[in-house]
Amino acid sequence: MAISKKPSSKPTVSEAAINAIIDKGGSVATDKQELSKKNLQLRLESDLIGKIDLARKNKSVPPSRHTWILEAIFEKLHKES
Repeated sequence: MAISKKPSSKPTVSEAAINAIIDKGGSVATDKQELSKKNLQLRLESDLIGKIDLARKNKSVPPSRHTWILEAIFEKLHKES
């Protein structure tokens, strides 16, 4: 492995160039599908949540409550279309 000395001079960048990059800014990386999703608050009676949890636990691999509710919504929409 070859060993070389550290460069003796640092490249100089003007403060204006640094500020131009900072001022340019940028954007956060996002998934386009993620932008179409909306949050929804759902209020359910505790006994209904208990029934949902019981139905979930009867499956060999219980889905999350969120996934179970989404599946129920999709089933209902499929039946009505």
